[in-house]
This record gives sequence, structure tokens and C-alpha cells, in this order.
Amino acid sequence: MGTNNKSIGKLLEHIDNSELVLPEIQRDFIWDKKSVLMLLDSLYRRLPIGYMLVWKAKKAVAQKNFKRVVKKRIGQSIDGFYGYLLDGQQRLTAIQLVRDSADEYPLMFSLRPIDAKDPDSGRFSYRARWNSNAWHIPVSDIISKQLSPINIVDNLRSEADFDYNRDANNVIADVTKLQNILDYSVGLIEFEDDNYHKATELFIRFNSTGKKLKSSDLVAAELALTVPNLVSNSITKVSSSFSSRYNFNFTKPFLIQCLAAIHTHKIDFKKSTEVWTSYSEKQIHNSWKKTEKGLSRAIEFITGTVKWDSDTWLPSINSLIPLIYMLSNDKFTHDDRMLARKWLLQASVYAAFSGSVYSELDRIIRGIKNEPNISKLISLTKRSTGKILPEHFETSRKSGPAIALFISLLRNRNAKNWINRTPLDGSVMGHNAELQIHHFFSRALLSKHGYDSEAINTFANYTIISKDTNLDISDMEPIQYIETYGIRKQDLILQCIPQDKELWKVKNYKYFLGERRKLLARTCNTFLDSK
Repeated sequence: MGTNNKSIGKLLEHIDNSELVLPEIQRDFIWDKKSVLMLLDSLYRRLPIGYMLVWKAKKAVAQKNFKRVVKKRIGQSIDGFYGYLLDGQQRLTAIQLVRDSADEYPLMFSLRPIDAKDPDSGRFSYRARWNSNAWHIPVSDIISKQLSPINIVDNLRSEADFDYNRDANNVIADVTKLQNILDYSVGLIEFEDDNYHKATELFIRFNSTGKKLKSSDLVAAELALTVPNLVSNSITKVSSSFSSRYNFNFTKPFLIQCLAAIHTHKIDFKKSTEVWTSYSEKQIHNSWKKTEKGLSRAIEFITGTVKWDSDTWLPSINSLIPLIYMLSNDKFTHDDRMLARKWLLQASVYAAFSGSVYSELDRIIRGIKNEPNISKLISLTKRSTGKILPEHFETSRKSGPAIALFISLLRNRNAKNWINRTPLDGSVMGHNAELQIHHFFSRALLSKHGYDSEAINTFANYTIISKDTNLDISDMEPIQYIETYGIRKQDLILQCIPQDKELWKVKNYKYFLGERRKLLARTCNTFLDSK
């Protein structure tokens, strides 16, 4: 193992020429926009960005893709190839995305300092209305050298606040400094052993020691080592399929968690090496087939019985793991479906699977191993679920467990839009068809009568209708606009609106909130206990 130095420009050139690629053990690009901006800021300031780790293999292994990478057959000789990037993917991908003007990262550079005391600070921002002017240039245009410093100065000459004698030299110096980040020298640790297992072990140790990877990433790396191409081909394909066909973004780490649970009957591992290494490729492939079956059945249950049409309504994806585990073994009967719906919605409202819950999930998976049925699951989690209470609707959130439960209730009751009578089941497409929160007592009306935003924006004042149906009620009271628009009594009942018309008057708003919370809780409990 040795050390070397290469410029960022040279490393990007290696990527562009398929001479530096990612092994299958690597995770996906996960940096957010702020992290990308901060990296470019550090490079511009010439601050250290850490070493990178390259495995200089002599034969090809299963790989993931940067852009424009030519794949090699596993075992093929790769003379002239630089290596596999074991650490540094996030940094190089971030620079590549900015250089190539990716739509998700439209980074801009200010041609004049924001802070006179620290001229290098605050020079980067993402494209917005406020920086759409000649003094802000896309970073991609500069570091890809589509614009030279002289071109940029010439473009500024028409600006009223540009003084050539005062500004030209500074602009040229700053643009040149930004262009030179491609010359930034990065320290490289080069591992030259041709053993894939040793390279994977190094990747895991290098990352786990620095706390850069979560345990799920390490488990995925071990899986890629044990069963080449399973992650990069089969699991990646299923992840993309669920996202594009069903609007459920089941990430590869989540799918690997499900596979690990089904394969080992547990989910909380002290060491990533204990998950796969004692099993054959055939055994793991068979477990993946069971996982696919469980996933498919889970989607059918979520969309057909719970009636959530996308992962937007999922308060916690962790709560699906026990269901997928059970459904990998057998289908739900009708009664199972009703019990599973009740369990899922109650568990969501009670936040039974929020946060870090691996030990709890592990306990559940072990508990249902010999009895993979919904009754056993309910008995194992009864302390963390229960009846729906009026307090559960005191939230102001327009997303989360309460709204997810309400959507399931409305769709299972075949609720309709108040005006055009189209269903609220997510099946209606077209202009302004998406669902919206409608305030039963309008914000304008309540503000006029002295209510603050906290009292106005509360779940008990929310109803669900389509954007196209959202009513132009200004400051009318419900008792007035319900008659004006001819809103049907049954449609109000389906949305759990109390039928005492006195409660539809603004003077009784506080009483309305209390009564509606009680009605919501009562209706939801009746719905969940239904067969």
C-alpha cells in the first residue's frame, strides 16, 4: 500500500475515460446540496478535503457506474486501468455533477466578494431569482472553461455598476482561482493487492473507523462481495421499478435490510460480516426471490387495502419490514388484511417505528420467526399501539401519521370531491387534480376574528379536496358556503364534519374543533375495527 498525489482534474479525466470506476460494494451518491456547495467552497479556499482510497486491481470485478463508464467483464484483464475508488466517491461525484451542469446542482459563483473582511466567503449559492444577473456565473461555465476570465470581464462592461479600472483585475483573479480547483492536488492511498475480499475488508474498515458509513452500508458491501452483481443488477432493478411503476421509493439499503431479515430472521447485527459469509450464493439468491415476493405482496396490500398510492403517506418505512417478512412466507387472507391495516395505521399514529429501532425490529422478527402471522405481530407490539385518541388530531402538520390515517379512511369510504364528485383515491389525473388541504373555517375568516396561525392551522380544521375544487370562500362561514356551493351532507359526514350547524359558525370555532377531534377518533376506531 502506497501513497500518491493527483489533481482533481486528472481524477475526473480517469473517470471520464473509464479508468477510475466504482466497485459494486460502494454505496450510492448521498450528498445533499449544502454538502456539494461546501466542498466547492473548500476547494476554492484551498482547504484540505482529505485523502482518497483507490484499489489498483489487475482484473475486473462487479462494478457500479459513474457516468460514461465502460463496464468490464468480471475477471477480464484490465491493463492500463487506474483503479476502483474505495473512498472519495461523494467528493468526486459532487465535483463532476457541478462541472457537468447537472440540473440538481445549479451552483453559481459571485464575481465580487460578499464580505469585504473575508473576500472568499459566501461566493457560492444555488441559482435563484436574486442571483440571476451578470455578477453571478454558473460554476460549470467556469471550471469547464466554457467562459474565460476575459470573456466574463467583457460581459460585465455593459453593467452600470462595473468599473473596469476597479473591478477587472479582481474578477480575472477570482475566476482564475476558481478554474484552478481542477489543479487541486489530492492525496491518494493506493492499495495494490488483487484480492477482492481484502479490498472489501479495507473498504469496510476504512469507512467504519471514520464513522462515514452506516451499518446498512457495510452490510450491503459484504453482500456485494459474497454475491457479485446481486446488488448492482437485481436489487437495483427492483428499486428502480418500485419507484417508477408504483411511486414507492424503496432504496437499495432498505431492500437489503428486508433481504437480511428474511435470510437470517434478524435485523440488528453487531458485525456486518456475520450476515452473509456463512451462506452460499444460491441460498442468498433464494432469499432474494422470497424478498421480491414479499415486496410485491406488500405493495398490493398498501395500495389495495390501506389505499396509499405512494410513499408520500408512509410515516415510517421501518414499519413495513415485519409485513414484508410475513408476506414473503404467505399471502394475507381477508381477515389478515383488515388486522394488518389496523396494526399499520395504529403503529404509525403511535410512532412505533420512528427513529433508530433496529433492536425493536430485531425483537419482532425473531418473535414472528416461528409464527409469521399478523396476530403474533399484534401481540408483540401491543404496548406501542392502541386506540386512536382525539389528541392525535391536535397536530398542525399537513403530513405524517394523522393525515396518512385520514387518507386511508377517506379512500376506503369512497369519499368524493365536494363539487365535481370525483373520487379522492388518487386515480384522477390531469390539471389541478392533486389533493390539497382545505381549511373548513377559512384562514381569512379566522384571522379576521383574531385567531393566530396555531389556532387556524390545526388538523381538526382540515379537509381534503382536489386543487381544482378548492373553494374560493374568502371569509365566508361554513354555514354560508356549504349552502352556496351545494355541498352534500353525505360528503361532509365522510370527512367527519359534525352535523350540528351551530358549530359551523365562527363564534363556535373552538367547540367545533373539540367535537371534530372526538368524531375523527371515533370514526377512525370504527374503521380500524371493521372486518
